[in-house]
Amino acid sequence: MKISQPKVSHQCIDGEVVVINLENGSYYSLLDLAARLWELIAAGWSRAELLDLVAATYADETAIAASSAFLDQLVREGLVTDEPTEKLATEIALPATFAAPLLETFTDLQELLMLDPIHDVDAAGWPHKPAES
Repeated sequence: MKISQPKVSHQCIDGEVVVINLENGSYYSLLDLAARLWELIAAGWSRAELLDLVAATYADETAIAASSAFLDQLVREGLVTDEPTEKLATEIALPATFAAPLLETFTDLQELLMLDPIHDVDAAGWPHKPAES
């Protein structure tokens, strides 16, 4: 799987991953298993590898189904794609007990995030406005 960059920005802060979709101004909070899965996606893990790890860690069909649904939600939101990418070495362990991964979505700052003039530029960057077509 692959994070949809450059339209998606993310940062892990004290175990919580905060993700911002710069195209629509939505932002997301990922905790626990959701945060660990995101970090593994950022490290280049495929959907199959993620679900294999969930299956090996929890040995529970519910965990696999919930994790698969979470990955589907990430794709639907446009935050990740199922495209393959280079896998990086990583040492990320999943939580010891299973709790369904959740994608908590926030839209309360959409208008403010979209007001940022950085969205009105082309490849030349800020402060250059894109050429009118």
